[in-house]
Amino acid sequence: MGLEIKGVTIPALMIKLDKSRSFEENLEELEKKLSSAFFQGSVSVVDLSDMELSEDQKEKIESILKKYNSKVLGYRTSDKRSEKRSISNVSEKKSLKIINKTLRSGQRVEYDGDILIIGDVNPDAYVIASGNIIVMGTLRGIVHAGANGDETAVIMALKLKPQQLRIASYLTRSPDEMEEPEYPEKAYIEDNQIYIDKI
Repeated sequence: MGLEIKGVTIPALMIKLDKSRSFEENLEELEKKLSSAFFQGSVSVVDLSDMELSEDQKEKIESILKKYNSKVLGYRTSDKRSEKRSISNVSEKKSLKIINKTLRSGQRVEYDGDILIIGDVNPDAYVIASGNIIVMGTLRGIVHAGANGDETAVIMALKLKPQQLRIASYLTRSPDEMEEPEYPEKAYIEDNQIYIDKI
């Protein structure tokens, strides 16, 4: 099967190691694939659901990613938790919180920094961040990025269909009748209003 690198959304990649190969073989293939200009400069989540790595092995992965101007956001593990890294986001300003599950109705997540959700945000779930919000799934709930007034914050999702979307003090809602998005989208502020563009 081989090691997989998938573009799950911008700006993050999911790296899944091949358990049928040795760690050294995975490293060799990772470096070979990262040498492509397509993956350079990315940020990544490493999927360890099929295998365990020592801290030394994780450092070797991070060293290779760093060599190609990439970073590890965190590690997705078999028990459905993600090990979070106290690293900066793409803008080098805020820390990142990784949520490795779908948020159900009534659940609420707040964080002073950026939030990365590996899953969906269902209707009536709340996500509030002082920084950016990235959803590797369908966003149907209520989200507020730049909650402390940061108008440079953005909201990104594979499918952007929020009940309510807010950036800083700007607010918008999805129309009652909305077509299923066919591509990832990004919401941002420009000229004192919220715009939504294809990524």
